[in-house]
Amino acid sequence: MPRPRTPPKPHGHSWRSGPLCSSASRTTGAKPAARCPHPPPTRTETPTVKVDFPTDGPADAGRRGPADRLPFRGVRVMDVSDTIAGQFAARLLADHGAAVTLLRRPSTLVGASSAMDVHLNHTKSVQPCPTDGWESALGQCARDVDVVVVSDHGEAAIAAGLAPHALVAVATDFADQGPYRDWHGSELIHQALSGSMHYTGLAGRPPLYGTGNRAYIAAGLFLYVSLAARLLARPAVGAAGEIVRVAVHEAAAAMEQNFAIQWAYSATIAQRGELNRPKGRIRCADGWMTAFAMEGRLSELLTAVGADDLVDSPLFSSWPDFMRDIPSAFARIQERARGRSREALLQAALDHRLVMSPVRTPTELRTDPQLLSRDFWRHAEFQGRKHLVLGPLWRPASYEPGTAHGTSGGVPAALPTLDRHPGGTAEPDERPLRGTRVVDFTTAWSGPLATRILALLGAEVLKVESASRMDAWRGPADAPTATEFYPNGEPGDRPYNRNAWFNAQNLDKKSVLLDLKTDIGRRQAHDLCRESDLVVTNFTPDTMRRLGLGFDTLREINPSVVMVEMSGFGTTGPLRHHRAYGQTMEAMAGITALIGYDEESGPLGSGSAYLDPMGGLAGAAAAVTALAHRDRTQQAQYVEVAQREAAMSWIGDIILDSLSTGADPVLRGNAIPTAFPHDAFRCEGEDQWIAIAVHTADQWSALCSELGWTDWARDPSLAETTARKAKAEEIERRLSEATREHDKTRLATRLQRAGVPAAPVQNGRDLFEDPQLRHRGWFAALTHPEAGTHEYAGLPLEAAGRLLQPSAAAPLLGQHTADVLGSVHSA
Repeated sequence: MPRPRTPPKPHGHSWRSGPLCSSASRTTGAKPAARCPHPPPTRTETPTVKVDFPTDGPADAGRRGPADRLPFRGVRVMDVSDTIAGQFAARLLADHGAAVTLLRRPSTLVGASSAMDVHLNHTKSVQPCPTDGWESALGQCARDVDVVVVSDHGEAAIAAGLAPHALVAVATDFADQGPYRDWHGSELIHQALSGSMHYTGLAGRPPLYGTGNRAYIAAGLFLYVSLAARLLARPAVGAAGEIVRVAVHEAAAAMEQNFAIQWAYSATIAQRGELNRPKGRIRCADGWMTAFAMEGRLSELLTAVGADDLVDSPLFSSWPDFMRDIPSAFARIQERARGRSREALLQAALDHRLVMSPVRTPTELRTDPQLLSRDFWRHAEFQGRKHLVLGPLWRPASYEPGTAHGTSGGVPAALPTLDRHPGGTAEPDERPLRGTRVVDFTTAWSGPLATRILALLGAEVLKVESASRMDAWRGPADAPTATEFYPNGEPGDRPYNRNAWFNAQNLDKKSVLLDLKTDIGRRQAHDLCRESDLVVTNFTPDTMRRLGLGFDTLREINPSVVMVEMSGFGTTGPLRHHRAYGQTMEAMAGITALIGYDEESGPLGSGSAYLDPMGGLAGAAAAVTALAHRDRTQQAQYVEVAQREAAMSWIGDIILDSLSTGADPVLRGNAIPTAFPHDAFRCEGEDQWIAIAVHTADQWSALCSELGWTDWARDPSLAETTARKAKAEEIERRLSEATREHDKTRLATRLQRAGVPAAPVQNGRDLFEDPQLRHRGWFAALTHPEAGTHEYAGLPLEAAGRLLQPSAAAPLLGQHTADVLGSVHSA
């Protein structure tokens, strides 16, 4: 007899038809005030502080579905942060229904009219911070606030004292413990420490940090995931407060942990500019393309660039021949492509199912046919003006995130009252998704990272594979050519169980082997989905439908299922079936065009396909949001994550600024307008570098003093960045001479102690041995039955002030099939 499906887990019992309970109603049953202020303090000389939360979050206008059903409607957020990460996390809460008020401080992060401000805050209500400080405002409104977002650890402690029932969120450059706790951070510093910078750029040239504020946006997304998971899990009665912390340094390291696991497995280091994978750039008549060659598709690639005559040449006669000399092969391809347009090559890629995409610049994104067909671009009223803004990071089927403030009526009757935990003080659950079951139909990097995040948060993740179509990151079934991903460089008899990259991204999961092309395999998949909460896939659109696992089918067998589809370019539009790899999505998101030394050498993009983990983090955030939406509405939910669109938000301010001015940024290596010096400088040893970022006059003075440059230290004319840039050649020459004989780590430590933002440009070994990560317990030693014992890098997710640790190594192919299928019931 079928086992009845477990009703929604306790994590769904936080919501009701109106705002969340205030602390007063949680403890005394008193009705909460509709808005601030509460009665003024008894001392008449203390001014009453009024903070007006929006009546609702950015609700009805332009949305499909009523405001009352938004997943975080009723959550009230006070954002007093002046950091990119904090403001981005709060913006995502606002996008999905929370009433968020930003108290803008006089020393605010960004100007009220800047593209960054629009990008981070256009779905919030913005008010000036009271003259006596945000603490006064929070003290007056503490009973109404569910989440407070602050800027540093000291502010977090103050906020927790003023609003003990609230979640207090803080993202800082570094954790408040460990050898880096007093270090100064910046995007350059975090990318240098993460391993990303070492691998980005060309061999023999300085490494490149990338573009924008990706480390800070990553931290903001991790912070949002942590907050959303806790809001999902919190009981509405007697909820205890908690400080939710994320370190930007750790968020950046999480995005590039493949370098550390490669060192742990084989003691090898990925090299900058290394062409050991079949990817490359192609310069066309009107710009650049990025391409990823595929075994069995070399002839189609040659046809696409007009080089059919090369099919039988030595470089292309076989896949092993191609792999032996990838640089020469791509050089020949580029020779033939110079006369072709990007759009012609894109069409050829669509026709032949090739992994090849044009490098879009930020200004080109405004008229991109795929984005236009999907109605991506939006407008928002913000600070009294109408602004162009980017579309959402993910698209739920029942509403449009973050399109406008206010309501337009049509709110339905109260939703059904959900069961609640009994009263009393509740301790925060260490794993807020405990009791949630996820069926994981993902492969490679982005999808498995999304479900790995869910697993670390406590979800039971069932990874579905077949013997004929394993996860791509398991590698070849036999005879792999790249041995650096295997323990001691030895693939073994079953290399698909020993691949470092697969084993790093699939911790805490169970492997279930199903043949989805057979009736029995599909029935088994239906049985799993019937008794699960969430289904995640990153296959090409329509694949799940063709397998009999589309959303319409799944919600028939499970009326409360949540489905998240993570496609490359979206489920609609002319590129819906375009093959999507990290490099090609990154190219079309505008990111590749922003990373390079100069216009002559052209755009290089990230060395490691940074867009893949970007998509994975967005997928995890979408999944947690959709679970909250399901529990609020008691209905099945479908969410689409177009990874290219999600990644555009990581450089949203650059895109909006470029569209405003009509000009794309010029490639200038590591240079940025607001700092100098801001670059990598060679140190002692082969390919060893230090990153130095001087943003202020005090930092410049400290750098000069530490290096003994007394003449420049006393020269007030060099206090301004523009003045130093005028002497760029001399300063960079002198700095290069000063760093060349130093160990990169020791010199960076010296400079940081003096107050200068600096960091060693870390490779995979450095990342694995990083003293801050080691102090934080970032690595977990796990024993895999065929790969042995290795230390696996963590994620910046905490509970009770400690990083969450995985408990199980990645599964063997099909390891849990019998146990899992034996625990579910057939219809």
